[in-house]
Amino acid sequence: MRRNKREIRVYLPFLLLLVGFGIIEFRLYLLQIVEHHKYSKMAEEEQVRVIDILPQRGIIYDSNLKPLSTNVTSFSIYASPKEIANPENTASRIAPLLDTEEGKLLNVLKKDRVFVWLKRKVNLEIKKKVENLKLPGIGFIKESKRFYPEGELASHLLGWVGIDNQGLAGVEYYYERELRGKKGKVLLQRDALGHTIPFTQTVLKEVIPGKSLILTIDSRVQSIVEQELTKALSRTKALSVEAIFMNPYTGEILALANKPDYNPNNFWDYTSFERRNRVIQSLYEPGSTFKVVTSAALMEEDLVNLEEKIYCNASIRFGDHTITDWKEFNREMNFTEIVYNSSDVGIIKLAQRMDKLTFYRYIVNFGFGQKTGIDLPGEARGIVKPPERWYLTDFPCISIGQGIAVTPLQMVVALSAVINGGKVLRPFVVKKIISLQGEVVKENRPKIVRRVISPDTSEKLRKILAEVVERGTGKKSKILGYMVGGKTGTAQIPSPKGGGYLPGRYIASFMGFAPVGEPKIAGIVVIKQPTGVYWGGEVAAPVFGDILTRVLPLLEILPEKKLLVRK
Repeated sequence: MRRNKREIRVYLPFLLLLVGFGIIEFRLYLLQIVEHHKYSKMAEEEQVRVIDILPQRGIIYDSNLKPLSTNVTSFSIYASPKEIANPENTASRIAPLLDTEEGKLLNVLKKDRVFVWLKRKVNLEIKKKVENLKLPGIGFIKESKRFYPEGELASHLLGWVGIDNQGLAGVEYYYERELRGKKGKVLLQRDALGHTIPFTQTVLKEVIPGKSLILTIDSRVQSIVEQELTKALSRTKALSVEAIFMNPYTGEILALANKPDYNPNNFWDYTSFERRNRVIQSLYEPGSTFKVVTSAALMEEDLVNLEEKIYCNASIRFGDHTITDWKEFNREMNFTEIVYNSSDVGIIKLAQRMDKLTFYRYIVNFGFGQKTGIDLPGEARGIVKPPERWYLTDFPCISIGQGIAVTPLQMVVALSAVINGGKVLRPFVVKKIISLQGEVVKENRPKIVRRVISPDTSEKLRKILAEVVERGTGKKSKILGYMVGGKTGTAQIPSPKGGGYLPGRYIASFMGFAPVGEPKIAGIVVIKQPTGVYWGGEVAAPVFGDILTRVLPLLEILPEKKLLVRK
């Protein structure tokens, strides 16, 4: 019995040790074999982080290869919360440098996560200030940031990008697929304590830069247009001023501007109205500028004799509705005189010679009530009621530009068709898409959508529209040395509640082209709700003239010697 007890005392420690080793081995078996995948994944999540690296967006150039949208180096600041022993101290020291509320930053630093962004895309100066604090758990990743070196210039055409370099407006959005490139991936590694291991950023996937764009606009022309619009906005104290100019034979947009505008480098500081590309997105009644379309339809249908006389009363009546002319002519005028004097009654009397289906066909064929197809986002279709919904006064009102809603772009496309021989063109703002190596990937070329009038009608109309500037309502758009053609417009603003127009609120416009013999440029200036004088010939025509006075020589269009001496 004593011997058995002695043997137990001798062997018991060995048995206990054996059992202990067995338990340890079993536990190691569970950890390393059975639950290996689980704990391996946990360790990887704690020690490894894969970060998406955004590619360099393609550059956007003007037609002379001047960069209008480019990239600059920036730094994004991140934190590893598990490495930060005192988040309160870290938050209080970093928040002022990042222009962030300390409380919000503290909440981010207290998150139970391996990786959090603190501030995306800061400049080198801020990066160095944060770096000099030498705070544990704070790191930096080099990124690319979009930059617009010319500030507000062509902002509505260019658009802007978001924090992840995604296009959100303008050509930045429309050509997002071409500009963005393809993301890369970088692996960040940490040790068992969660500290970043130096020099362990591993590139898992190479970044592929985006393609670049060459625009149709000339930044010099764009700058002139914007300067003159800014003057007009200040002088007229209008709600807004818009303009667009294009090559009437190709559809290439030479300039597109809205004032007020915005700076895409800090687009968030501006209102939606200021950022809105009103040239292609905002509708208005065109007023007398639309008489060009009515005149084209009448001439093409051979419903008017240029020399016949039409008596232009002070007003004309349709049922219980009276349309009063803008001026009491009360005399006979031929067709050319009716156009250059912009007689409402004269145009209405002539328009009645068309049936409404014929007139509607011309309206649609000139491109109204549909998108032009310009390569910019958000284009409005306009509003054109079908003829079966026209009431008694709709036909006469539409013939003088009331009861129809258009965009400035649609008016310029229609004007270009009137003066280029009758071809409706698709307008475009991007001339070429090029690769990183400078090779042309795609080139946009002129596209004829349809022919709407004959070359003969087009030639006659150019001469008539030249009389508008020489002798009619557009005299203030005259340019010494050049023959200019165009049409003035003054329109009321419909009440948003329906049933009439807003009292005392007008839209003044002038659309024109030059030179008359062989037009190289066509455009429109629209001034919305000017204060004081509101006639298109008084406030919009001079702006158009001032723009072309500076632009035509820049386009190497020489003045005619015989016109340099005219009074």
